[in-house]
Amino acid sequence: MSRRLPAPGELADRWGLDPEVVYLNHGSFGATPRAVLAAENDVRTMLEAGPVRFFEDHYPAALDDARRALAAFVGARPEDLAFVCNATTGVNTVLRGLRLEPGDELLTTDHEYNACRNSLEAAAGAAGAVVKVARVPFPVASGDEVVDRVLDRVSSRTRLLL
Repeated sequence: MSRRLPAPGELADRWGLDPEVVYLNHGSFGATPRAVLAAENDVRTMLEAGPVRFFEDHYPAALDDARRALAAFVGARPEDLAFVCNATTGVNTVLRGLRLEPGDELLTTDHEYNACRNSLEAAAGAAGAVVKVARVPFPVASGDEVVDRVLDRVSSRTRLLL
């Protein structure tokens, strides 16, 4: 069964964005959908009504539920997942946990988010490691082309692919 994609603008009312502005930077500073804002407000109201009760009774179970749902979606174990504030925090958390040695390689693509690329460069520089970059054309002919470009840059010294 095929699903129909929404027409441009068909979902616009789900956000509070100014309709007079064409918003093209959703990746960096995305607006939050109205339904998410409403759910967020419900949680904030619950927190403000009883902060101790919220953090002792509600929060741990809600976090575990969210981790289980995400694990099922991505095919992982819940105990292997952690929520972070943003991509840069997650990348830095992983990088700071690595024991890199001189000559180790951190691999990324030329499409990497710049803040995360900067984190790679800083971690590599501190350890004498090297950041290698797989050049991925745009547009690509197929997903295999991306995989091939990345795997061509993997070596026995590769410790991380971002």
